Amino acid sequence: MRVSSSQARTAAKFFLTLTGGVLLAYFLYFGYQKFGPSKIVLEGVSFGPPAGTVLVRGDVPNLEVGFDQLPFSTRDEVRRAFDLMLQGGSKQAIEIFDAILISYPELFMVEWGVLHVLWESDSLSSNELLRLEHLIRSVKKKATSASLDLYIDSREAYRLGSLPLALDLARKATEKGASFPDFRLWYGELLQEVNRLSQAIGETRVAIGLTKGTSQKAYENLALLYHQQGNLDSCTSVIEYALTKYPADTKLLLLQGYLSEYNGSFDMAEKNYQRILALNPNYKEAQAALNTLGEKSPPAHSSSARITPRDKAQLAYDILEPLVATYPENLPLREALGLAYLKGRSFDKAKQQFKEIQTKDPEYPEIQLRLQEASVTSLRSENDGALTESLNRVMDSIRTTMPSSKHDFSTMLGHYLVRYGASPKEFFTQYAVTNFKEIKKNTWQESFYEPPYYHQYTVLFSKTNQFYGVHVLVIDSSGNSNHLGSAPDIYNRLLKQNSRISGIGIGTGETDCNGTVIDAAVWETLDNFEILARYVSKPSEVRMMRLDKKQISDKMKLCDYLSYLNKY
Repeated sequence: MRVSSSQARTAAKFFLTLTGGVLLAYFLYFGYQKFGPSKIVLEGVSFGPPAGTVLVRGDVPNLEVGFDQLPFSTRDEVRRAFDLMLQGGSKQAIEIFDAILISYPELFMVEWGVLHVLWESDSLSSNELLRLEHLIRSVKKKATSASLDLYIDSREAYRLGSLPLALDLARKATEKGASFPDFRLWYGELLQEVNRLSQAIGETRVAIGLTKGTSQKAYENLALLYHQQGNLDSCTSVIEYALTKYPADTKLLLLQGYLSEYNGSFDMAEKNYQRILALNPNYKEAQAALNTLGEKSPPAHSSSARITPRDKAQLAYDILEPLVATYPENLPLREALGLAYLKGRSFDKAKQQFKEIQTKDPEYPEIQLRLQEASVTSLRSENDGALTESLNRVMDSIRTTMPSSKHDFSTMLGHYLVRYGASPKEFFTQYAVTNFKEIKKNTWQESFYEPPYYHQYTVLFSKTNQFYGVHVLVIDSSGNSNHLGSAPDIYNRLLKQNSRISGIGIGTGETDCNGTVIDAAVWETLDNFEILARYVSKPSEVRMMRLDKKQISDKMKLCDYLSYLNKY
């Protein structure tokens, strides 16, 4: 078939136009990727958004301006202040921030921390209000970021009682600074207040992705949102995962206590509340939860009535009380009523029924156990000293239970609940001897692996068989301990963990001990001495000693402890 010259020209024009269009589209796409808005791709982390989620970086402030130039010990203090702030220790946090600002008055990250402490305060004095105004001006001047201005204005609007304005400003801040996790968290909190829970969950999950799963507050918020939504399975999953990273998080422990109550596990819930109060005796929510043990019901968004465990027990009361009145000599029936009272947390009534049984038949099976259950569990008030008695009872119960073969938060890093001077027999009454091997006379060692850390604890007894110390060795097996001039993750994590158990320690900074450079923190009380140290040349390894203070000399210097740290 013959093609005319006009048809050939038309086909050539079409081909050239098509080719030019493809090339133009390619160059436009390439130019947009190179010169258009910067983007970030999120990694896959637990409870974050799907891996590969793309976000526009947006207009975000750089909080870490000047942070890299700080000494290592000062950086650790800044991190510790933020941790204290998250745990409700606002007073201690602001003291640390203020101490740092004396030496570094223009440090942006510290001013940011002080701002949030003031915003989270229940009330502000006139001096604090003046300081807040000064800090806002200073931060806005340094950041010159439109998204940051919107975020600060949102915070201020909320502080002054204008929730709708605060919500709108937070939305705009998130749109402009889409990759800044603090904006996402704040917007999520405001969405929660107006009951837009699904949207709040989405914002919080993005914050988790942006922080690569390192934001304690984000996990707290996500668990609270799932709880408020009534999605208790997801709430449980978040809490169980987050507590492996932050075992002393009181908000997560409180929620875990609520979930235990919903399942009828009142003893577990009570232990959770006791543990929170041991960590923070002034935590009002935990005290209130303890006072209302057994009276809580799962959250629900329907209009149907909520049934508490006490309400469920009422059905058993209604059946058993008339029967016991009719057949007062029937002891199994009376026991069943007593157990129903226990289930409904009516302990005085339960105790009365069990005493009646004991009076009529002192040999009745397990009656002493029933009386003990009704006696040791009672409702607490805030003002009668019952908290101290309750905590003592918990400690007594710990000492009288079977030897523990597992490690929880309280025994990590060798914090065995055994007094100095105890005999091996007393020690192994508390902790299963099968976990240990005797490496030499009066020296016992246990080891276990909790990914990614290998733990080795060496328990030391004197020649007179008295417990006097513990040596701890923890090794990171992940191979991710390269720290590029800063303290490695394993050291920072264990330092935080020990600080939550023993309180705030004293950082020594890097010290050269005849060619061996160590960085350490020290805790000291009237009878206890602890040192946690890392060797700069061994970033994957952390060593620690806990000693009876009587075992060491007051004249010892930091480098003198190397012989102790290197012993095992």
